[in-house]
Amino acid sequence: MSLRVKNAAGKALTTSLIYRFVSVVGPLILIPLFVKYLTPEEYGTWLVVLSISSYFFLTNPGITQVVSNAVARDITAEKVDYYSQVASSGYYLFRKITVYVFTAATIVFVSIEIFFTSTFLESISVPLVITISLILLTYPLYLYRSILVGLGRIHIEQISALFLGALFRYILTILLLLSGFKLIALSIVYGLSNFLPSLGSKFYLKNLLPRFKISKKKKNNEITKNMIKPTASFFILYISGSLLNSADNIIIASIVEVSSVPRYAVPMQLMWLFVTVVGLFSSTRMPLISGLHKKRKLEELRSLFKTLLFFSSIVAVIVVFNLLLFGEALIVNWAGPEIFPGNDVFYCMLIFALLFSVVYPSDAILSATEKHSSYANMTGVEALLNVMLSIYLTYQLGIKGAIIGTIISRLLTNGWFMFYRTLRVIEYKYLDFLAWLFKDIVRPVIIISILLLALKYFNVLGNYPLYVHIFVWNLVIFIVL
Repeated sequence: MSLRVKNAAGKALTTSLIYRFVSVVGPLILIPLFVKYLTPEEYGTWLVVLSISSYFFLTNPGITQVVSNAVARDITAEKVDYYSQVASSGYYLFRKITVYVFTAATIVFVSIEIFFTSTFLESISVPLVITISLILLTYPLYLYRSILVGLGRIHIEQISALFLGALFRYILTILLLLSGFKLIALSIVYGLSNFLPSLGSKFYLKNLLPRFKISKKKKNNEITKNMIKPTASFFILYISGSLLNSADNIIIASIVEVSSVPRYAVPMQLMWLFVTVVGLFSSTRMPLISGLHKKRKLEELRSLFKTLLFFSSIVAVIVVFNLLLFGEALIVNWAGPEIFPGNDVFYCMLIFALLFSVVYPSDAILSATEKHSSYANMTGVEALLNVMLSIYLTYQLGIKGAIIGTIISRLLTNGWFMFYRTLRVIEYKYLDFLAWLFKDIVRPVIIISILLLALKYFNVLGNYPLYVHIFVWNLVIFIVL
């Protein structure tokens, strides 16, 4: 019996878009509340807690992705025992890692409490311990969500993440802030919101596949060994991505001051939300990519890559143009003038958003085909380079140095390497790709840039209201496209 879902890609895209929409709207509602009900030091501390705790998600060294890929290669009810073996092997490997990390983290935190004293450490220690403990104790259950993704039921996994994760976290966070609760309560809610979607996925799987079960008896040592090589590469990707995503907040808190973190982290959070939403169109195609590559349908794979790249690039350009023109007004009216980092920092953040958005199709291709080992190594180089440059430049330039370091490290590494590696995997000739890229993406963007600069230079719109400016500028963009 086939377990394939009709129009799986469409359902996955729809639910993922809804989930990402809620994930975007949630912080848009929460950030002004954080600014209002927490002091700059408290909010900065909370952002640092989230940054540090994000590293503990690295206890998943790619196991979830390997499990999803293994299931996606052959979706049929007759394979349920194999799915149980794959999931059980991954789960107990995952749990062993989290136990070791939890033990090591406990020793480190106890040592810090004994040998170091500071006001910042005292304010951060309790919420940080709660958040990390909840992550480590419950994270292996994420395997249930991975099985759903591999079975092509991304829409079910996303629904679970939406109601039991995002909405649960946002609604309770709002209620806690309005009720005067602070960081400890926020850390409990955050930890639970990462755990509950896994329980929802487990319940659905038990109804879909009654014979499916994660247990020690189902664990297969051979499968576990076969997981290690792709898992190692995914781990390098995850740890490098985490360094790229959250190291800057810790660097700014250490070098500048913790109260400066919101001015950097809040606009960057918006950039990451935007980049993630753009990447959603690519990530939901990963099961399809895996299947096409397995069947060696390279022509279809090249066509899909061009579609994903076109979508990612054009959406990124549209959003960046809008934020370039109206971003300051939007952020000031939304979160307050104390959150806007200044035009020079904000413009650098827009460059960051563009650079990171356009590589998502390559990330999806390389991850889904498990041809990502060299990409993972390059990402490791990028992460280390980013940390070194950000530390040096933050000392020299303040918070602007952190984002400049991130941009430079991306341009020197994955800004070009991910495209190079993807073209090799899908066997796409470089000159053919460059010709298509110029014709379908670069040329329209140049035309749009010239027209928009002309509109601004000649002040065509004069003193019309902001919404008129937004409408006219975007009308020009859509006409050209």
